[in-house]
Amino acid sequence: MLKILIMLAMVAGAGALGYFGERFVRVTQAPASTGAKKDADSALLYKMPLGGFTVQLPRGIQTLNLKFDLDVYVMGATAFQEINGAVGRARLRDATVVAIADLAGSDITFHDVITGEGNKVALAEMLVRKLYVNFPTVRTARINTLISNLSAEG
Repeated sequence: MLKILIMLAMVAGAGALGYFGERFVRVTQAPASTGAKKDADSALLYKMPLGGFTVQLPRGIQTLNLKFDLDVYVMGATAFQEINGAVGRARLRDATVVAIADLAGSDITFHDVITGEGNKVALAEMLVRKLYVNFPTVRTARINTLISNLSAEG
């Protein structure tokens, strides 16, 4: 009987020691090496190819036809995982089309930017500015191919 009482007292003592001693063993701050690794990981840009877009924009009696292939770069692994699903990609593609339509409708220099020399870079910068409003983790974009021409409406 004494053995059972001693074993029960040891189990209860170990439980109490674990319960009250946990605050002395628990690490309250992460070591500097893991903190630096986390900061470095969040600073990485992850490439998300959005695919090809074809957009027709009316410009008076002419129509501006745009065909381009776009890659978007997202900041951080967790943000990339949030957007990377089918719903996230669809929302990002829809936001890109809306941004292009908004730029074409509101920016009077849009046609000059498209037909100018640095057209890919300038269009990518304008798109990223518009996308950043709804997707703040989008940091930059790259237009792989850009074909634009004006066609007469008839």
